Amino acid sequence: MQVYREIPKITNQARRRPAELAGIVSVTKDWTVARHRVRAEEIIAGLDVPFVLDAGTGMYLNAILLDIPLAPKVEAGTRSLAQEITAGASNPRRASRAKELELAGAPDRDSIWDGALRYDATVIYLRPKREALDTAIANRSQKIVREGLEEAAKLRGLLESGARVNASVRDAIGVRELLDHLYGETTIEAAENRVATRTRQLARRQTRWFDKLCRTLGARADITVAEGPVEIDLLNYMHGRIGT
Repeated sequence: MQVYREIPKITNQARRRPAELAGIVSVTKDWTVARHRVRAEEIIAGLDVPFVLDAGTGMYLNAILLDIPLAPKVEAGTRSLAQEITAGASNPRRASRAKELELAGAPDRDSIWDGALRYDATVIYLRPKREALDTAIANRSQKIVREGLEEAAKLRGLLESGARVNASVRDAIGVRELLDHLYGETTIEAAENRVATRTRQLARRQTRWFDKLCRTLGARADITVAEGPVEIDLLNYMHGRIGT
């Protein structure tokens, strides 16, 4: 979600060091894993030094790090039909994606875990303890609600003007809840609680994903797992590893 330029506060784009692929596309445009991989590859190809790939979304990381096939894009009508069919699924986005590929007759893909490692990689997996993570999520959720209302109001204006706002953006954590609040469907307190709940659920899924990725990579990559609060001097860490 950090690729969308109109929602920097809701998606926490501010950072001490700028990221290459933050705030690069409008919420009225679609953004896919395939497009993300192409843009990342263009940037990486221009580098002649070690680089840091900072990832929070598992599939996007897998697509850049591993040589795996990506599913084709499907027509909007097929996507809408898939969303109708899978409404009420426990993971609507995943269920809808699987159904739209089935409807489009896309061939079965190989595993998204078995691809060859595309780079000489060191994996630093920051895996905080659940209590610390939940505290951070609560603080972050409060910040989203406190600082993101103006961005949500602008999105509502786009929607009411007839603009096509990406469905993934409308359903994003923070966006959906703040829009519900602006439309009078929930209180600001309930919006904050829902943001925190959805973020905790996402964090659990991400943890399972990255746990599996580390197991999958096995001896193919240098893997460091830090389970508590940690400060890592990446520059010195990488210098020590490559001997320069």
